[in-house]
Amino acid sequence: MLERLRDGEDPLAWGEFFERYWRPAYAFARRSGCSDQTAQDVVQELMLTVFQQREVFRYDRARGRFRNWLCTVVRQKVAALRRDQGHQVRPAGGTEGAAALQAVPADAAPPDAAWDELFERGLLAALLDAVRREVEPQTYQAFELTALHGLSGDDAAAATGLTRNAVYLARKRVLTRLQELGAPYRLEGELHERVREALEMSPEPAVERALATRVESTLALARGLVP
Repeated sequence: MLERLRDGEDPLAWGEFFERYWRPAYAFARRSGCSDQTAQDVVQELMLTVFQQREVFRYDRARGRFRNWLCTVVRQKVAALRRDQGHQVRPAGGTEGAAALQAVPADAAPPDAAWDELFERGLLAALLDAVRREVEPQTYQAFELTALHGLSGDDAAAATGLTRNAVYLARKRVLTRLQELGAPYRLEGELHERVREALEMSPEPAVERALATRVESTLALARGLVP
């Protein structure tokens, strides 16, 4: 995906990047004391900085994990925006973000437990969204009712119109697909708990819609597609 981001005209790559990483960036900003508006600005700044530095950025796996690099950029954006309480979102991305994108500094502070937690939950929420789009609505509903809300197989069957056996097969299908896509929790009970935590972390759908629109407009402007 990072290689594909170098093609600024690949909307699928940029959409995928946004879907994967906007939640931890937004949640970290909110946990750092930012308002909803400022947290959205952090996400917008992150996307714009990556876009503007895409041709020079080379992520070196040997220098550290991707989440560490992302945390460095987000921390810088949070600090920069909070320094100016009446800030305007800067269209140039800023030199701080450019420096962070070129490499994870050798002396960079490691991500704290809060960032790691938010990063994991954000990725799992993104994977869950992907699975939801893949499976039939009844299949996902059966998974949600049993795995997330604790309904029995019989109660979930009554609510979905599926048989009891089909309900359990649907739950297994969703869990298996989550693991195939990279969910790092192999024990079914642990995965259930992690999914619940990921869903609890997610902001209201209106926040994601507003952010997606802002980021799309920002990148279109950066590409020169908007006069």
